[in-house]
Amino acid sequence: MNSKQLRETLNKLKERLNITERIRIELKPMKTRAASISLKKSTIRINKNLIAFLDNECIEYLILHELIHYKLKTTYHDNTFYEELNRWINPAKIKELERKILTSLLKLNHIL
Repeated sequence: MNSKQLRETLNKLKERLNITERIRIELKPMKTRAASISLKKSTIRINKNLIAFLDNECIEYLILHELIHYKLKTTYHDNTFYEELNRWINPAKIKELERKILTSLLKLNHIL
């Protein structure tokens, strides 16, 4: 997924979640994370090295995951977070996507 596609995906998901604020998306090398969000800077960071190993569905999931953190204004994975996430993606599908992402992250770190 290229930068334009990332931005389009971000905008589509923001619209779905009814988020109107400007949110930046950055690709940064990260050793142990697939993605993260800075609530203060309104910036989603996606692991630059990992993105090549992921399909579009996994990347869309990462962006959705971080946008839910933004929407709830918390970085915690509490019940409220999972309730919101489960509104958008079936829990079984979440497990499948997270397994793919974690497997790719582990492979990447083995390569590096």
